[in-house]
Amino acid sequence: MIKKEDTIPQICHDCRCKEGELHMLGCDMEKCPFCGGQLISCNCRYELLGFKYDFSHPTCGLPKEIYENGLPADLNNKWLQILENMGRVPYIVYPIICARCGKLWPEFFRIPDDEWGRYIRIDKRDVVLCKDCYSTIKGLIDTYTPKK
Repeated sequence: MIKKEDTIPQICHDCRCKEGELHMLGCDMEKCPFCGGQLISCNCRYELLGFKYDFSHPTCGLPKEIYENGLPADLNNKWLQILENMGRVPYIVYPIICARCGKLWPEFFRIPDDEWGRYIRIDKRDVVLCKDCYSTIKGLIDTYTPKK
């Protein structure tokens, strides 16, 4: 059921754009339309401009000037044109939801990988669970499944 407050557009905490609007260029919340990562830190701009980005190289495979100072104006304009041609990604809030109970924005908690692997079945290990659901799952398994 959609509540009234869920229909009110949210505001980006960084650039203050509303849901459905484009972020201001340079906003750390904007997603890359090519890889889905954070636009200001992904490598798509370099790769789409013809540079071979390589983390093992001291300058990541970029010319030293670009590595140290960023793209010069002509290449930056070319990148912006590539970005505009692809279409920038508007700001939309996708809430984090517990995959078991549906709780919105559950508090994050940490579980060691080996423990997570014991209690969470393999096809669900990349989902978000709230702490209560995790504790319930763990309790059920500990109650009904013999330990190896």
